Amino acid sequence: MKNGTNKWKRALAGMMSAAVLTGLVSARGADTPLLTASAADADYYQALELSLYFYDANECGGGVDDNCLTWRGNCHMQDATASLDDAQGLSASSKSAIMAQNGGSSTVDVSGGYHDAGDHIKFSMTMGFSMASLGWSYFSYPDAYQKSGCEGHLLDILKHSADYFMKVTYLDDSDKVIAFCYQVAAEGEDHGVWSAPEGQTMKRTTYWADASHPSADASGQMAAALATTALAFQDKDADYAAECLKYANALADFTKAYPKSTYDGIGSMYASGSQTDDVAWSELWCAIANNGGTLPSSYTPTYKLTGQGCYNSDQYDGWMYSWDKVWSGYAALLAEVGYEQNTYLEEMKSSLSKQGGLSTNKYNAAGWGASRYNCALQMLALHITDITGDESYAESAKYQMDYILGNNSFGYSFLSGYGFLDGGKWPTHIHHRAANPGTGDPNANTACTYTLYGGLIGGPDSSGNYSDDQNSYQFTEPALDYNACYALAAAGLASRYGGNPDSADAVAEAAEELVGDYVFGSGITDTPVVPPTDNTENTENTDNTDNTDNTENTDIPVVVHYGDVDCDGEVNIVDVLVLNMNLLAGTPITEQGAQNADVDLDGSPTATDAMNILKYTIALLKEFPV
Repeated sequence: MKNGTNKWKRALAGMMSAAVLTGLVSARGADTPLLTASAADADYYQALELSLYFYDANECGGGVDDNCLTWRGNCHMQDATASLDDAQGLSASSKSAIMAQNGGSSTVDVSGGYHDAGDHIKFSMTMGFSMASLGWSYFSYPDAYQKSGCEGHLLDILKHSADYFMKVTYLDDSDKVIAFCYQVAAEGEDHGVWSAPEGQTMKRTTYWADASHPSADASGQMAAALATTALAFQDKDADYAAECLKYANALADFTKAYPKSTYDGIGSMYASGSQTDDVAWSELWCAIANNGGTLPSSYTPTYKLTGQGCYNSDQYDGWMYSWDKVWSGYAALLAEVGYEQNTYLEEMKSSLSKQGGLSTNKYNAAGWGASRYNCALQMLALHITDITGDESYAESAKYQMDYILGNNSFGYSFLSGYGFLDGGKWPTHIHHRAANPGTGDPNANTACTYTLYGGLIGGPDSSGNYSDDQNSYQFTEPALDYNACYALAAAGLASRYGGNPDSADAVAEAAEELVGDYVFGSGITDTPVVPPTDNTENTENTDNTDNTDNTENTDIPVVVHYGDVDCDGEVNIVDVLVLNMNLLAGTPITEQGAQNADVDLDGSPTATDAMNILKYTIALLKEFPV
């Protein structure tokens, strides 16, 4: 069970030497902003890997007890027995067809999936947009996930969402969509309750779409998400990929056949300006997925660019890539897969310019909840660089991301938890009921009970204003669509600029909210990416003892693996913890461990060695001074 797995590491983290931690903070200055002026300073691997933990914080249903967060648990289990008698939007024929597939039962299982934001409503549209974007980031930059070591985590997230989408979508014998659930819980049922989801038992109304009551916003995004998931799994679990693709095709066909939407239950929260972009988006992703990851040479899109920002003469793209309009993402994907590349490349440049562009001296804070839109613009800039080789676009994206990660006048990272081991700071009054259950008063302004690792919040507005207030939603709320845009930018930057592949693992080892030794991707059938190991160690020394005590090996020299205090073959935050326990409390370490700990070669392990090992684990020190 996760709650006991890492308990001893949590205890060690809490007792960590004040000299080590305080020394590292004071060296930077406790109130000094993180400065990431060069590619070497920002750790994009850590930033990408940490961002995935936000999805675990927003996970819903059963199985949450066993995810990678120590503070989340199963929730909203009433979704598993939702009543069709109370369902909104279903025709009598659709209800009968669903009941027939459920053995005549009038209850359905809509548990699982992800909460939308700081609230606990489940929107299939924003969940679909987020997963399609995550899948796209992996499609474009698989090396970023593989080299940072978080590929398994990403695949787990994609699968959890895809399982939910397929569970709440009902197909007939011809694999045509009968109906699907596009929302669980209403604003009135959810927003007035400020508490952690684990204790919530209130009624959660379900909202459904069928041919007589379509929701193309949701079905188009669900189709794109399932198609990108199929691509992610095609070389790992072919049967699962095929199942995802079956549902993706069915939902894309439904979207094209019924390109309209209802907003029952949604109200003004996610009322979209158009549905044709969802038709185009789902059609394109399914074409790529059905062809194994490349665009068929015969592909002809239903919606083509007919003028600057205009598709089929009347569908205008007047906004950034978002849950509302995906046209600029559509143009980027078409260019990426080689369809009329010059045409759609110019459209990307035009879209970027229309929204103020990106520079290397000013943060673009266009839109409400600006960080997500900034990341959407970074996505365009990075794709332009990928196609043209013009590095100025990537450099401008890098400046913008560095601002988000802390190189700003506020001294905050707007990606919560980034820089944890480096004295970093982030806003603490987050609008997120799970991480910040507070007093139960929705109007209170409380500090988070738990650090919401990886949550991207809105950040400052275009006037440079920011308020760390629980109820200043545009500044302090995270959401699925925010992290969706973030992944597209962060993966592209990680692929180009890299970082320390072990730094996020070091955070997970030390942070009380994270299970440091959690195994991601355990259900993936291919061989996982394994980081290189230090081959200089004596592999026969499996009991981690000093070889000089082995009478049969007295002629074998002891090989020192500097920094590996616990002699487990790796150098990470646990080695810092073990050394500090030895220095502070006299906890014994082996003679081999003592030799490994003496990284400055002054004859004995000291707090200076602990400091250097810590700096090494978080990439502030590239090698030990030996």
